[in-house]
Amino acid sequence: MKRLGFVCIFTSCVAAAALIGTPQIDAQATSGKAKRAVRARTAAAKMLPELKPFIGTWKLVSSMETLADGTVRPYGFGPNAVGYLMYDATAHMCAQVVNPDRPRWRNPEKPTPEEVKTAFDGFGGYCGTYSVDEKASTATHLPEVPFDPNIVGQPKPRTYRFDGDRLIYSGSESGEQGETRWEMVWERVR
Repeated sequence: MKRLGFVCIFTSCVAAAALIGTPQIDAQATSGKAKRAVRARTAAAKMLPELKPFIGTWKLVSSMETLADGTVRPYGFGPNAVGYLMYDATAHMCAQVVNPDRPRWRNPEKPTPEEVKTAFDGFGGYCGTYSVDEKASTATHLPEVPFDPNIVGQPKPRTYRFDGDRLIYSGSESGEQGETRWEMVWERVR
């Protein structure tokens, strides 16, 4: 029997597959499946109502930034950014965004320092917990396992709104060229 699941290790969501063939292992897998189902039901029963609209997997649709002078450009990870955002009923979350146009390493076993820097600059992500303030329309991520070690435990609040099956985050940042506004649009994966 083939089992396929998704596991978050550090900040990379990695597809993990295992072949299970013996009756003893199948019984253990069934027992584990039953325990996971009980935990899921328990978590759902304890779920805060404000979390419910967020729960699930979201795929990045667009990511744009508007500069102080009105110029609009891709936000953060290039014009073809790809990403996933996952929320569960226990207030845990994981976010990954990447620039898919990053060049491949010539030697995957020994990337050059420049190749590593390019890969680093084209990736962002973290796992942690989240909270929602419905009155303020704010969702706050609290990274526990980030790619960037400087953001451990640093709240990342963002204004949100829903538009059908889309979750839209927006915010602003101050920089050398003045205040910029950004918007990331995520679509629920069905």
